[in-house]
Amino acid sequence: MLTRLWSEKLNVTPVGVEDDFFALGGDSLLAADLLMDLYEQFGVEVDAAVLFLKPTIAELVDEVLAA
Repeated sequence: MLTRLWSEKLNVTPVGVEDDFFALGGDSLLAADLLMDLYEQFGVEVDAAVLFLKPTIAELVDEVLAA
C-alpha cells in the first residue's frame, strides 16, 4: 500500500521499497502531504523528521508499524 501511495504522490511508476522518496522527486511539501495521507489512511502519525531520516519505504514501514 505504501508503494502505491508513493507512486501516486510522486507520479512515478514503479516505486520499490528501497527507492529514496527525495531521489524520486519528493520535496518537503510532498512529504507533508504524504504524512497526512498516512494519518488519514492508516491512522498513524509519523513525525516529519522520520521521513527525512528514513526516506525509503523499507525504513519507513518500521515506523508506521510501531505507531
